[in-house]
Amino acid sequence: MPSCLITNPVSNANILVRYLKGKGVDCYAIIELDKVALIPKLNAKKKSEFQAGLYKGVFTSEDQLPAGESGLFDAVLPGSENGVFLAEKLAAKYSLFGNDPATSFRRRHKDEMQRSLANASLAFIPTTVLNGQKSAQSALARWDHYPCILKPQSSAGGEGVQRCNNRDELQRALDNASWDTFSATWTVNDHFLIQPMIQGHEYVVDLVACAGTYFIAAICRYVRSDELDIADCDFVKKFTFILPLDSPVSKILADYAKLAAKALDITYGAVHMELVLGKNGPVMIEAAARMHGTITPKLFTECYKPSLLDQLYEVYFGDADNLQDAVLIAPAVVSDVICIENGVCAISEAQMDEVLASLMSLKGYACVIGEGDEYVVTHDLFSSPMNACFCDADADKLWTDVAAFDQVAERLMGGVAFSAEGWRSIRSTYEGYLTPV
Repeated sequence: MPSCLITNPVSNANILVRYLKGKGVDCYAIIELDKVALIPKLNAKKKSEFQAGLYKGVFTSEDQLPAGESGLFDAVLPGSENGVFLAEKLAAKYSLFGNDPATSFRRRHKDEMQRSLANASLAFIPTTVLNGQKSAQSALARWDHYPCILKPQSSAGGEGVQRCNNRDELQRALDNASWDTFSATWTVNDHFLIQPMIQGHEYVVDLVACAGTYFIAAICRYVRSDELDIADCDFVKKFTFILPLDSPVSKILADYAKLAAKALDITYGAVHMELVLGKNGPVMIEAAARMHGTITPKLFTECYKPSLLDQLYEVYFGDADNLQDAVLIAPAVVSDVICIENGVCAISEAQMDEVLASLMSLKGYACVIGEGDEYVVTHDLFSSPMNACFCDADADKLWTDVAAFDQVAERLMGGVAFSAEGWRSIRSTYEGYLTPV
């Protein structure tokens, strides 16, 4: 029976381990408890996200792992953004398929990513690196491109990302930047970046790499809050539209994404890449050498064949000859809850299941707060308390259910509301991608 080690599996609601176990793979986990200890207080729902009982064994530090020659593992996979560095290091230790640890910074530090694109003569975003307040003030004196983005070097989920429309706003952002704090990706924010803001719609391409050959798993369109005039959370996605891979837009994005993945030296495993499609074509915002976050990979099993999880299995445990690009088999949408006010969750998980039971196109949901927990105004992915995914060949059923879910979120979690005209516009945007050319 094959076995694998999953590094820091603290996202995706245990989707990866459940899938692999279902395919007959023994799964072990390593959780770096020294880093977990630095995380601010977690609520009960977040603490339960990692379920030790799903694994054949759990290690809490590298020192506990078996020797390199043990032969215990057949693969090492990152279980989250927090596990990328460690997965690459351990795959090399055990002489297994993986990406070169010598180039790991290309896949975690956003300035290194952009430098790699430039070195490969691909479209890139000019990036200024700040290594402290003194460096920040020097950069501010020279910076003259607005609007611009200030972000931590190694964050994820929009954490710490600020849009600045002029010099005064950039000064305030620098003054309020979360220097030297411990981030959601278990790194210290000791470097920040300034980048010009690239205008255009945002997309994400998910690929699977096998010996340097890339297969497309999914292409999605993010509908961000700024597009929908939701204040104070410009870069938080409200909807994710799952796109067909044979559309003209998808082909343009896929061609660029494969070249970008090569520039980042990703040779094995999942690739999650966010891009903007501007007037000059696509440009990568950032990429991660791990699976798409949240519960979206579960949705992919409903709307794409083969799914991202199927492709990953073939890379590490199956037959690489079976790998192929995915095909969209049904329209699908993810809706993230955007809270526009603070409050306290007044519904239990069982009650939520009952409320959503009538939504037949609902394929799953994840809620990171429980009854009695506070929810706050959403400003990044991590402050969104819930998302849900939907798939249905019947477009009317699909959109009726998505709207019904959002009405539940509005009532129970201070979620944003849309008018009937707003819903028609949102639906029309998605269906424009589904119309054959």
